[in-house]
Amino acid sequence: MRDTRWIYKNSSNEIYNNFNLDKDIITLLYNRDIIDGEDIKTFLYGGVENISSPFLLKDIDKAVKRLEIAKEKGEPVWIYGDYDVDGITSVSLCYLALKELGYNVKYYIPLRDEGYGLNIEALDYIKSEGGTLAITVDCGISSHKEIAHANEIGIDIIVTDHHEINNGNPPAFAVINPKREDNEYKFKYLAGVGTAFFLISALFEKNNLKDELYKYFDIVAIGTVADIVPLLKENRIFVKEGLEYLRKSKWLGINMLIKKIFEDYETRKFNTYDIGFIIAPIFNAAGRLEDAKRAVELFIEKDHRICSTIISELLGKNSERKEIQEDIFQKAVEKIENEKLYENAVLIVGEEGFHHGVIGIVASKILDRYYKPTIIMEIKKDEGIATASCRSIEGFNIIEALNNFSDLLLKYGGHSGAAGFSIKIENIPEFSKKLNEYAEKTISDIAFVKPIKIDKPLAFYKISYDFLDKISLLEPFGFGNSSPIFSLTNCQFDNLRLIGKDRKHIMLNIIKDGYEFKNCVWFNSDDIFEELVNLTNIDIAFKLKLETFKDKYQYKIFIEDIKENINIENSSIHNFDLYDTTFPIETVIYTRRKLESNELKLAFSDAGITVANNKIYLGTLDNSTEYLLTSLKNMYNLDFNVKLKDVIMKDENYNVHILIDKDYSFKSYAIKQGELFKEIKNFLIQEFQYNSIQKKILASIFKEKKNIIAYMKRGRGIQTILQTIGLYFKNINERALLITDESVNQKTLSCIDIDNKYSANFDFYILLNPTMDMIKKVINKRFLIISEKNNLNIENIEIIKGSFSIPENIIFSSENEILNKQHIFSKKLTYEERKTVIKNLSKYKTIYSTEDILCYL
Repeated sequence: MRDTRWIYKNSSNEIYNNFNLDKDIITLLYNRDIIDGEDIKTFLYGGVENISSPFLLKDIDKAVKRLEIAKEKGEPVWIYGDYDVDGITSVSLCYLALKELGYNVKYYIPLRDEGYGLNIEALDYIKSEGGTLAITVDCGISSHKEIAHANEIGIDIIVTDHHEINNGNPPAFAVINPKREDNEYKFKYLAGVGTAFFLISALFEKNNLKDELYKYFDIVAIGTVADIVPLLKENRIFVKEGLEYLRKSKWLGINMLIKKIFEDYETRKFNTYDIGFIIAPIFNAAGRLEDAKRAVELFIEKDHRICSTIISELLGKNSERKEIQEDIFQKAVEKIENEKLYENAVLIVGEEGFHHGVIGIVASKILDRYYKPTIIMEIKKDEGIATASCRSIEGFNIIEALNNFSDLLLKYGGHSGAAGFSIKIENIPEFSKKLNEYAEKTISDIAFVKPIKIDKPLAFYKISYDFLDKISLLEPFGFGNSSPIFSLTNCQFDNLRLIGKDRKHIMLNIIKDGYEFKNCVWFNSDDIFEELVNLTNIDIAFKLKLETFKDKYQYKIFIEDIKENINIENSSIHNFDLYDTTFPIETVIYTRRKLESNELKLAFSDAGITVANNKIYLGTLDNSTEYLLTSLKNMYNLDFNVKLKDVIMKDENYNVHILIDKDYSFKSYAIKQGELFKEIKNFLIQEFQYNSIQKKILASIFKEKKNIIAYMKRGRGIQTILQTIGLYFKNINERALLITDESVNQKTLSCIDIDNKYSANFDFYILLNPTMDMIKKVINKRFLIISEKNNLNIENIEIIKGSFSIPENIIFSSENEILNKQHIFSKKLTYEERKTVIKNLSKYKTIYSTEDILCYL
């Protein structure tokens, strides 16, 4: 198999969940450092209302005032941008928005041969065209010399940039950059287009046109995704909202392009892959191979015929880019293999004819193949130099490495994972030798083993509509919020085959505990096909995707890696995960019948779980949901109800969306009090008995008819007391009220009325950890007071105190700690397991338990 290492992120069973979210979704959020309750809320449900004020960025107010003066005077405003997608979208955004506000706007994007950023020749050209004010987008922060020149020739420069500020701010009229330490705005990772958007937002806000901003989100989303900035904070909102605008873009050229390249554009749910790997490369190709201004023209053009011509040109350039890229890639691989360069710590390949516009992409592809730092160079013999693009692995900071050999380079720049430089041809051998020597000393052996970062192991029954629908709350995925990777262990497989035009990909069916997931795909994996044939039990690392086929949902597994299984599974972990299932869960059934009413029922049988509507069969639950419900019923004695959420008519069928929840309803036809209590007890705790303090409390209330104060330790079964009393009064057509500020579980909520204040007309009151003021309100009623603190002094009220001993063989531990022990106890054990442990408690030498055992002592 491939030389990889699986790294598991935080998969704690004890993370905080106050949102009634699926526990695994909370884990995914924690893995992304989204822990605070307000951050979770904003991340999942935030929208345009969560975008910060643009005026929190330093100098935006100055820039707005200068632009307002320019508008009053009819002064032309030049937009100067970079030639990549971030620069293209930034220029397009500013051009369109300023035009809408009535500005005289012009723009300039340098050719790639002019180099990145501002250049003096371009500034002289802008001045010759009457320019006196320019806004830089996605560049300018390091252009000290060029901006000083602009000042000398009478051009005011407003810098909007997002790159690192290495040498202080340039001498511009205004410098807007999220990385400025003196900003009130603290998120530092906007793209260039995001920074430009904040300037435009400030202008629109000044003109009371804030609601008119949203139509630009698709442009901002394209640049943000293409520039690979973290999809967090405003970036996430820009992309999330922008993806919704793509299908209905207000910009003619984008609208026409979308319709051209996506046949299903009317129904497609656009995602970051569509931008990053389909849309953005089309714009990038213009800047890589020719002139990025052509891409800007598509954004701003209003003539259908011209847009059609530009689209044809851009698609042609993109096809040309792909061919050039693939040719360079194949030549680089051939050289690496023939010269055994793969034995080096750093892969360095350079040739004449390697197009500088695509060598960065090729470097990324080479790194993916060999997982070693990679440098691809275009050799320019006539100029005596080489231009290089670098990509690096985790654990090797490429820009720090280049710092050590700056004397051999003409110029360089970048960051830890990607960089670029130019070098004299005669310096290449010495540079290669020294860089490899440095890398061999710096990079540990383990760093050359590709990491597969797994969010958590996933139970197979979670591969369902419900879980995939909940995962969609975390979208859009991208850099800084990567699509989750899960693992599934101890699987079998069949129907292994190679697929694709060049038979480079593997497809197979994964089987887990008798359940089969068909047509799982592993891209570019033909190299390990023969090894896989000889394996029996495997572990898989994978991503999930929800797709539709013939109007039915399908759960698709896309494999990231496979390893031979060597570990024995822990059944307790599986059972605890089952117990932690968050309800309600949503699933979909498919029928050609029109529903007669909203009344639905579940029916369990050996053939599966069916859903009926007015006794008419509608359909069967999918395998994953069926396994989940059947297991919870058998292991924890749970029952379920079902409600209709939505019915969507499709061409092939009705998609019936249903919500399944735990059913805590209880009904007794017992006549005698003793029979009623017996049925309630069996419903709540089955064959277990009430513990000593529970018995005393219930006997005092119902046999002796007393009002009492019970001093009761948390964990001794308070919820069961509340449930018992609540169900008793409900079934004799009387009413009990629980008064508390504390949260109680769902089962208790179904058994008794609950409020945080006194209300008249109840037959019985339970006060949980009350104040004296609250006690005074019920003192002449029938009541039970439960308090954890032994500090209530009320005359003529009987006090019950619970006393119990903890056996010496019990060692209290956290849930995580007990999972790997032999003899354990937790409320998450199955009913039969709990019964066995309590029955044989004295026979164990040592038992590791959570505090759940207290209510059984």
